[in-house]
Amino acid sequence: MMQFTLFLVLSSVGLFAIDCYVYRNWKRYAKYRTWAHHSLPYYRVLMVLMPLVLPVYLAFSRWWEVEPRLLRALVIGSWLVYYIPKLIIATGIGVKDLALFVIWLFGWFQKRLLPAPVLTTSRSLDLTDMKRIPRRDFLRKMGWSVASAPFVVVGYGVFRTLYDFELHRIDVPIAGLPRALQGLTIAQISDLHAGSLFSPRPMLEAISIVNGLHPDLITVTGDFVNSDAAEVPLILPALNALKASLGVYGCLGNHDHYARVAEVASAVATTPVDLLVNAHRTLDIDGARLHILGTDNTGFYQHHADLPAALEGLVTGNEESRILLAHDPTFWDTHILPDRPDIDLMLCGHTHGGQLGVELGPFRWSFASFAYPRWAGLYQEPRSDGSGPQYLYVNRGLGTVGPPLRLGIRPEVTLLTLLRA
Repeated sequence: MMQFTLFLVLSSVGLFAIDCYVYRNWKRYAKYRTWAHHSLPYYRVLMVLMPLVLPVYLAFSRWWEVEPRLLRALVIGSWLVYYIPKLIIATGIGVKDLALFVIWLFGWFQKRLLPAPVLTTSRSLDLTDMKRIPRRDFLRKMGWSVASAPFVVVGYGVFRTLYDFELHRIDVPIAGLPRALQGLTIAQISDLHAGSLFSPRPMLEAISIVNGLHPDLITVTGDFVNSDAAEVPLILPALNALKASLGVYGCLGNHDHYARVAEVASAVATTPVDLLVNAHRTLDIDGARLHILGTDNTGFYQHHADLPAALEGLVTGNEESRILLAHDPTFWDTHILPDRPDIDLMLCGHTHGGQLGVELGPFRWSFASFAYPRWAGLYQEPRSDGSGPQYLYVNRGLGTVGPPLRLGIRPEVTLLTLLRA
């Protein structure tokens, strides 16, 4: 939770800096327009108040509960309405200022380092004509390309990356894995967030990818909805289409509790998804046992998980492996790593990979990294009993929270293959 607090503080400082940057340019514009000049005192007040609105609301309210839904929507909605245009405007101004800086830098370079023409023509190749363009004319000439840049980027994120599903194939080498489970495949999807969808079609497309992999079993690791059980019908056709020879299993997420969780669970129960709420299922596979455990959500101000209840009645043996479905990755650090070395692999989601970030080969960065040290992909740590590594896989999710936007972090379908280490 300390990391989340630090993330909020850094975000507020960063947004205040962006607001100051936009205000500086707005102030220049307002100098020649009476109506805009009158807006400056109000702008200065909002600059101070708005960075505090969301952190104060999150710190001093029980916002994670179902009610008061209206207050939560008003606070978060007003915060987004205020800052999203600022981010777009700041991007446009930044591109413009960068272009002006390049022009200045080229002129400085010519004046000091290239006193003589570098070409044999009567006139050297330079940008002095651009330098002589009045600021207003320059902005007019550059305006369309500069102003369109943020909208092109955002538009790409909404209409391309948002439903550009990416398949991640992951091998998980487990020490002591029974031979009968060698090569067993598990498809994972997470964070469907039905309320973020415009229609059932995107989720049906994702499920067609899952079924096309012909996995042995399928897992859905929580957050079926955003905030209302009435959203479930958008994903019911997709959930009903899931099929795997060893079954389909799921767990609940924090957003399912923001809605009427009993209604969400009841609706999901009409589909092939076997919802494990602090429960387990044991699969007998050629003499080996695969235990699929599922806990309710714990993390992000919720404490619904009951791991002892999920393990109750579980028959142990030599030829077995245990996989846990738990929505929040922090549950691995707080409840599994310290004293549950018997859990071979935990599957989760929750972070969405931050939705905004960069993944280029070994270089990975996301906004989620401020709040979650394990925010996407496969992680391993030594077991507390020294019997080999223990694994966590964090799925990047299919849906979104907040603006329907993904940039650099594509929605994910995962296929995990169990291997003998």
